[in-house]
Amino acid sequence: MSTIAPPRPNRAERLLIPATFITNLGNGIQLTAASYLVFTEANTMLAVSWLMIAVTIPQVALSLFFGKLADRFDRRTLAMISDLASAVAAIALPVWLALGGNPSTVSYVASFVLSISAALFFPASNALIKERIPESRLAQFNGNAEIAIQAGTLASAALGGWVIVWVGTTSLFYFNAITFLLSAVLLFFIGRRPAGQAVTEAAAKAASAAAARLTASRPPLARLALLYIIGNIVIIVGNSIMLVLVIEGFKSNAGYLGIVDALFGIGALFAAWAFKKISSKATVLKTALIGYLAFAVLLSMESIHLYAMMAVIPFAAIAFCVARISARTALMSAAPEEKTGFVFGATNAFGLAAGTAAVVLISLLVDSTNVKNGFYALSALVVVISTLTVISLRKHDREVAAAEAAAEAVSAPVAESAEVTEAAEPVPAKV
Repeated sequence: MSTIAPPRPNRAERLLIPATFITNLGNGIQLTAASYLVFTEANTMLAVSWLMIAVTIPQVALSLFFGKLADRFDRRTLAMISDLASAVAAIALPVWLALGGNPSTVSYVASFVLSISAALFFPASNALIKERIPESRLAQFNGNAEIAIQAGTLASAALGGWVIVWVGTTSLFYFNAITFLLSAVLLFFIGRRPAGQAVTEAAAKAASAAAARLTASRPPLARLALLYIIGNIVIIVGNSIMLVLVIEGFKSNAGYLGIVDALFGIGALFAAWAFKKISSKATVLKTALIGYLAFAVLLSMESIHLYAMMAVIPFAAIAFCVARISARTALMSAAPEEKTGFVFGATNAFGLAAGTAAVVLISLLVDSTNVKNGFYALSALVVVISTLTVISLRKHDREVAAAEAAAEAVSAPVAESAEVTEAAEPVPAKV
């Protein structure tokens, strides 16, 4: 029995994957260098926390607006503008330092500007993916994109510290500017949207709208976004409590943090590869739920001992990233193409806000009890949100299926009556 091979990657997919790797490599190195510069100047952890706030606030405040913008204007052009603005901000930082600017002030301002640019890039790039990648390739693309994201993040963590030691922070900022320029070049070579594609997608939108009217339902975008937002909460809270657990809970030095990050990155690379295999055998909702539940169990085990953490964290990374890719694929597939920018802009804004609120509450718990309770609280949060969300989504699917079945049952007698009438017309009536 022959099977139909999936479509081959198009030019947009071949260029977007390396652009994703380059962007994450540059962003990771930029944050490492800016954090190092601020810490060495102020010599306080609070100064680094303020830098993180400067990076987060613009994305929470502007992602929704930029998401709407991405649905009104050309997504490729907006992503290129974001990259070019980021390159200018990255170059301005070392130039300002060379002119005698205060290192802390320079780092805060440049990071703030880069965060504004990132707030535009996230919805524009995700809307561009929805626009240019065929529906049948979305799962495969998201798996490859996760490999690129994790590889870029892992490489930035590995290279950032060594480059600072060898050549200082200034070279890192210039390198970051180059990464943004390379990303803009790759986006440029994607080319304009083919004219025929717009016509085909317009027909697909009309069919989708007709199907929505038939079932009297809308895609459950808010619930799908919540499933994706779990990842934001885990990343923001996890990065904070991991530091406290290693340094204070396990009484170890900061060098182990680098090892833990590397192990997580390696696990994430395997997860992205595994997802591409799993996605053809299970629904994305089931994969997301299983991944989040497995991650919650492994996360709780990390707090037992330092060596236990190092043993389980690659598997925790696999579970988390498989769930994260599944949630992103489900959200991107359900989002209408003309509103994808708004959907991902809103998801980014609410995800960062939810992560910030969660890290404050869990930090209060950790400060009043111990850091292990922070891990248990985060695990419980992941289990509750993912389980209730997937149950709600499955209920929605059943309601849609029931509505479709009812609509078919109503239309079937009408169609049968029409066929009988058609067949009866040629027979002459009796006098």
